[in-house]
Amino acid sequence: MNKREHRPAPAAERVREAATSARQLLAAQDDAALVRAAQAGDRAAFEELYRRHVQLVYARLTRLIGFSAEREDLIQQVFWSFHLALPRYRGDASVAAFLHGIVVHVAYEALRKRGRAIGTLKQHELDQLVAPDATPEARARQREQLARVFVLLERLKPKKRIAFVLHVVEELPLTEVAALTGSQPRAVGQRVAYARRELLGMLQREGGVDE
Repeated sequence: MNKREHRPAPAAERVREAATSARQLLAAQDDAALVRAAQAGDRAAFEELYRRHVQLVYARLTRLIGFSAEREDLIQQVFWSFHLALPRYRGDASVAAFLHGIVVHVAYEALRKRGRAIGTLKQHELDQLVAPDATPEARARQREQLARVFVLLERLKPKKRIAFVLHVVEELPLTEVAALTGSQPRAVGQRVAYARRELLGMLQREGGVDE
């Protein structure tokens, strides 16, 4: 007989297939189910939460602290803090919102420790934020403007900077910014107002706007 004998898949292949199937099952679950599994000690569930939210965490962290070389370490710190906080997470807020609060805290501590250091921004970093369909001249102008904005933000104190970015850049209401920062809405509004005034003053001194 010329029929090929059915041979069982090698062990390594069966392991890969099982792992793929497990990842697919995890990817199909919502955040709440993954959190419950992670709280019960399921490491794969936590890794899926990481994969699902890491890009948003990265973007939010970048807006708060700029293109700092420490971002990668801070992302790991955010998710480590999330892991430690899992036992007390009750689902009152979405995972994204819960992580946002951790991002804000980690960003504040990072800004507080490093002071008002002004780093040099690389072109490829600024290119991530400029309009992709703009002309080369427009892109160069936008890069210059963005670099200037980040330099000015570095001169703000951490609480003012975070309040300004969350309210003005991310367009969050004062009540939400207050919840994220553990402050009162009125205090947040004052920080935003002070930040606007300081930024405007810096621009005026450097000839960026008219009196």
